[in-house]
Amino acid sequence: MLSRVANLIYWMARQLERAENTARIVDVNSQLVLDLQSRQAADDPKSWEPLVYVSGGEETFFELYGKKATERSVVEFMLFDRRNPSSIISCISQARENARCVRDLLAAEVWETLNTFYLKLKDDDFARYAQLGSAEYLNRVKARIHLFNGVADSMLPRGSAWWFFQLGRHLERADNTSRILDVKYFMLLPEASAVGTALDMVQWASVLRSCSGFEAFRRSRRGQLSLERVVDYLLRDDQFPRSVLYSLRSAVHALAQIVEGAAHLTNNRASVLTEALIRDLEKTNTEQTITDGLHEFLDTIQLRLNEVHTAVQQTFIDYPTNQARIVA
Repeated sequence: MLSRVANLIYWMARQLERAENTARIVDVNSQLVLDLQSRQAADDPKSWEPLVYVSGGEETFFELYGKKATERSVVEFMLFDRRNPSSIISCISQARENARCVRDLLAAEVWETLNTFYLKLKDDDFARYAQLGSAEYLNRVKARIHLFNGVADSMLPRGSAWWFFQLGRHLERADNTSRILDVKYFMLLPEASAVGTALDMVQWASVLRSCSGFEAFRRSRRGQLSLERVVDYLLRDDQFPRSVLYSLRSAVHALAQIVEGAAHLTNNRASVLTEALIRDLEKTNTEQTITDGLHEFLDTIQLRLNEVHTAVQQTFIDYPTNQARIVA
C-alpha cells in the first residue's frame, strides 16, 4: 500500500473518532452542568472553560472568542467552527475529503454514508443545537458515526487499509477516553470535600454514560460508583472496548497485522512504545495514581500516545521521503 493512501485512511479514522469523542466530551459536560441544578453554574465560565483546555485548543479559542468561555462560544468552537481543526464539522469535513481521495478502496455504501453525514451536518449551527437540545443533537452525531463504522465493518476487506483504519481509530479512542476522565476529575470537581457525595456519584454516572459504559460497569464491577472504581474501569478494564487499555491492545493488534510478513518492521518503534504503555497500565495501582495526581497521570498518557502517533508517521508514512532528503 502506498504510504500516502495509508496516511489518508489512518487520519480518516482518527478524525471520525475525534468527532465522536468531541461529541461525548461536550455531552458529559452538558449533563454535569445540568446535574448541578443551578442557573448560575450553567452560565459560569468555569463550567465550560475546562473543555477548551482539555481539548488542547485554548490558544485558538481565546484568540477567536475572547477571554470569557460561555456555553454558546464553547459549543460553537467545538462543534461548528471550521477555524478549529478539531471541531466536529472540521473533522467530518476532512474525513470526507480523505475518503474521497481513496474512494476506489471503499465500498460505495461506505462513501455514501460519510458523504450523507457531512451534507446533513454542514449547515448546522448553535441554533439547531439549541432547538434539538444538547443530548438529542449529540446523540444524532454519535449515531451517524456509529452507522459509518458499522457499514465499514461489514464491507471493507481485512487488508492493510482496514488495519490502518483500526490503528487510527483505537489510538484516537485511547487518547479521548483519557480526556473525558480529565474533564470530570481535574477541572469539574476540584474540591476534595465533594468526593463521595451524592452529586459525585451522579457525575461519575454521567461520565460512564458518555463512554457508553454505565450498564457494562454495573454488570462487571457490581458495586457502588466511586472515583477509584470508575477510573480503573475506564483506564484498565480489559473487556470494555472504550477503555484505554483495551484500545491500546487493539492498536497493537492492528500494528501486528500491518507488519505481518515484513521482518524488518517486527520491532518497529510504534509497536514497542504501545506495548510499553500497555505494560505500565497493567501494573498501575489506581488508588496510588489518584493520590499522586490523576491529572498528571492522564497528561503523561496523552504525551505517550502522541509519541506513538509520531512513531507511526515515521515508520509507515514519512520515512522514505525523509531518507531521500538526507541523501540529497
